[in-house]
Amino acid sequence: MVNGQVKVTTTDNMVKLKKQLAELAKKEVLVGIPEEDKERADYGIEDAGSKSRKSGNINNAELLYAHTHGIRRKVMRKEMQENIDSGMKYSEAHSLYIQTHGSPLFAVPPRPVIEPAIEYHKDIIAAQLVKITQAALSGNSSTVEAEMNKAGMLAVNAAQSWFENPANNWPPNSPKTIKLKGSNLPLVESNQLRKSITYVVRDKS
Repeated sequence: MVNGQVKVTTTDNMVKLKKQLAELAKKEVLVGIPEEDKERADYGIEDAGSKSRKSGNINNAELLYAHTHGIRRKVMRKEMQENIDSGMKYSEAHSLYIQTHGSPLFAVPPRPVIEPAIEYHKDIIAAQLVKITQAALSGNSSTVEAEMNKAGMLAVNAAQSWFENPANNWPPNSPKTIKLKGSNLPLVESNQLRKSITYVVRDKS
């Protein structure tokens, strides 16, 4: 206290702490299929319940998106597209179709992977995120990087194991697909899609 006034001084430790947290905020861990790993050597029954086709028509990233959201039947896509072309938003066109015809019919039902897998393992992943923050507060940048890589690996393992985790509650293969594959396990025939899921640690753009 000087002349009856309280003087507040920002300590070096506080400045250092803010800097460390600011550096951590610049980093992110992304889980999915990188651009360089998206191509498939081939694809077959696991992709859409059909016979094997030539490479080049679809890549791993597109395949994962299709199975996350499902593939709607042609008649549904056509009717919705007509409404979208007339200026209606996608969500409104989708709602209109459901109101008119009931629940949407899928040629391939949704079988999401990454988000539900991470949600299912959120306690383990959250514990690892705490370690990242602790490392950042210690001021050890190499430890932060190492802990972020561990978090990415945990998320990848969660996603890859999700394909055969009964908790995924995926719809079973259709009888036609089971006959072609000889199996009722969706998306595990060649394992290309599962193996293509990985992670990257990078600075936010």
